Amino acid sequence: VWLASTFSSTAQTPAPVSGTTQEKLYVSLESTDTVGVVDLKTFKHVKTLKVGNHPHGQASPASQDKLYVAAEIGGTVTLIDTIKDEVIKTFDVGFGVEPQNGAITPDGRFLYQPSYAGYWQVFDTQKETIVEYIHTLGIGHNTVMAPDGRFAYLLPIAGGPGHFARPSLGLPRTQPKEVTVVDARMHKVAGTIPVGAGPRPGTISPDGRRLYMNVDDLMGFLVIDTAARKVISKATYTLTPDEQAVRSRSHGIAVANNGREVWSNDVVHNLTFAFDVTVDPPRQIARFPVGRQPYWIMTSKDGKTVYVNCPSSDELIAFDVDAKQEKGRIQFPKGSRPTRMLTVAAPVVPMRTSR
Repeated sequence: VWLASTFSSTAQTPAPVSGTTQEKLYVSLESTDTVGVVDLKTFKHVKTLKVGNHPHGQASPASQDKLYVAAEIGGTVTLIDTIKDEVIKTFDVGFGVEPQNGAITPDGRFLYQPSYAGYWQVFDTQKETIVEYIHTLGIGHNTVMAPDGRFAYLLPIAGGPGHFARPSLGLPRTQPKEVTVVDARMHKVAGTIPVGAGPRPGTISPDGRRLYMNVDDLMGFLVIDTAARKVISKATYTLTPDEQAVRSRSHGIAVANNGREVWSNDVVHNLTFAFDVTVDPPRQIARFPVGRQPYWIMTSKDGKTVYVNCPSSDELIAFDVDAKQEKGRIQFPKGSRPTRMLTVAAPVVPMRTSR
C-alpha cells in the first residue's frame, strides 16, 4: 500500500535551494515516443509527454526547472519545462547515432550527451550548439556528473558487432575497461580510471568522493575513490546455488539514505539488492524480488524511497528504505517498457536560472 510522504528538496541529487517544490519522476517509456510523469507525493502516473521515438537518458540541472530527454530514433534531445510539464523545444543539432544517457552541469550550461557512435558531445544549452566532441574507448552510453560539476565521468560500454555497425567519426573501436574523467570546465580529458571490465551504469555519493558502478561480469558493483581515481573495493550479491547457475548481469544502481546505502539490480534473477556502504567491503543488508528484468534505479530527493523500473513487466516499484519493504507499484501500459528515469524536484514558483 502506498504511503503518502513529504519529501525534502535537499537530497541525493541536486535540487533547488529555496522555495516550494513538487517532486516527480520522469520515466522514459522505451517502446513509445513518450515520457511518463509520476507525482511522487501520490505515486500516480499523472501525465505523458511526447519526446521522440525510443526515449532514453535524461538530465536536469540543479535548478530542476528543466529536463533534457534523448531520443534514440531520430537522434534528438527534447527540452521539457518541469514546472508546467510541457515540451519547450526539440534540438536536432547532430547528436549522432542513438543518443544515450547524458548528464548536465549543475548550472545547466553544458549537457554531456553520449552517442552509440563512440563519443560524447558537449552541448552548450545557451548557444544551442555542440561545442566539443570527446572520444572514448567503446560505445558512448552512461554519464555521471560530480555534484559540484567539476568532473564528468564517462562510462562507455564494450558493445558487440551490432553496436559497432553504427556509423562513427572514423575513430577506433576499442573494448573499454576504464572510465574517462573529463574536466567539465574545459571539456578536456583529465584522466582515466581502470575498472577491469566494461563499464555499465554508475552513480556518485552526495559528497562526490565515491563512484559506484556496475561492470560486465560482476554480480554487484565497484567502489571507486574519485580523488585517487582507482577501484578500492567491490560489493558482491549473495545468490543461491540455483541463482549462481544461471548467468545474469547487474544493471541499475543508486545511492540512498544520505549516502549510507547503495541499491543495485540483478537483471535475470529479477532481484534488487541493498548494501551498507559505510563499511568496506560493502555489506549486503537486503534483497527484494521485483518485476521482470529490473533495469534502472532512482531515489527520492531525501533518499528514503527507492524506485525500480522493470521494463519486461512494465512496472515501477517503490521501496521504503528505512523499513526495507515495498510500498507501491505502478503498472504502465503493456509493452511500453519503462527504462531510464530521473527524480526532479520541480519548483512550484519559477526561479531565475540559465537554460
